[in-house]
Amino acid sequence: MSAYQFSPFEIGQIKAHVHHGLTAAAIARILVKRDGKSHWSDKAVQVQVAKLKRNPKWRGERQEGSRRPRKTTLSQDRQIVSLLMKKRGKKKVTVQFLKQRFHWARSLSNTAVEERLHAAGLAYLRRRRKSLVPEKYIIPRIHYSEAIKRKHQSTLDQWAYSDGTVVYLDRDLQEHESTQQAALGSHIWKMADGSDAMYKDCIGPSSYAKAQGLPVRIWGLLVPGRLNIHILDEGEVMNRYLYAELIEEYFPEWLGHCCYLVQDFEKCLHCEEPLAALKDIGVELVEGYPKCSQDFNAIENAWKLLRERLYDTLPKSLETREQFIRRLRAAVAWLNLRKRDELWYLATNQKERATDCLRMNPKGSRTRW
Repeated sequence: MSAYQFSPFEIGQIKAHVHHGLTAAAIARILVKRDGKSHWSDKAVQVQVAKLKRNPKWRGERQEGSRRPRKTTLSQDRQIVSLLMKKRGKKKVTVQFLKQRFHWARSLSNTAVEERLHAAGLAYLRRRRKSLVPEKYIIPRIHYSEAIKRKHQSTLDQWAYSDGTVVYLDRDLQEHESTQQAALGSHIWKMADGSDAMYKDCIGPSSYAKAQGLPVRIWGLLVPGRLNIHILDEGEVMNRYLYAELIEEYFPEWLGHCCYLVQDFEKCLHCEEPLAALKDIGVELVEGYPKCSQDFNAIENAWKLLRERLYDTLPKSLETREQFIRRLRAAVAWLNLRKRDELWYLATNQKERATDCLRMNPKGSRTRW
């Protein structure tokens, strides 16, 4: 009997590929194991292809009792998963950690323990790159989300979102090369065995790439369907007086029908001058907006769309500040034209964000937004 254990689904895949004329070697390069990473060997696939040729109706089922005896009980499987879920985030939970905690697991191979975890739908994956919400802000986030769920959508459609961002302009060819690598995205096609992982075209940009170069500071206001921006002068930073001037000069036109504003908690935004300027134009700050809640400020998602467009239009050569500003304004105009529906959705999906927050574990944690 063959030592290769294919599932009926995998046998079906092999059968379909054979039907379309693929060789065993070609199928082995396509077929991924249940760990989602490694591939079956050519020999393993050849054995299954030979079986299918002898019996085209074979679907991978085994005869009763032909499997190896199971080395763990269902109770032991649950113990492994339960301990992993209890300790993750507090300890570095590895296969060796689990085997140290359960004496009965020490006789198992590392692969056997991994298979039990994979069978429970778990995999050892990179953590999400999201900042943690401090414990003291969890309850305010829950209260805020519950309040959002009670509001009428017509009220939520009158919300606007304000915040700033910084884009760094390349100063030399080295920084520009790093920016070009970043523009390619975080994923790239490469050999599954990792043999080309260190090739130049497979290596990502410097971890400092996002904060290299000359800063171009931008302040923006997102309303349903439209992103508005103001570019600060070179060397200028946002302060209470500049923000008040910005509100007086630009907000009445930018806001349209919106009369409620979401803004973060930088000190200069909540000083006397800006608050008085908002009152003068009839705009209220959204009540109960919690700290450490960038995922509730929809303009953060608009900044992401803007950066993607800037990457897509990145020139091959260095550009001056004036050239970049022209490209930046063109990118904003493109978003407002081509991504209008998405900008509208991002600015008016407060209830969806609130729902995500309330069903996080624990409730009130950071959402995917």
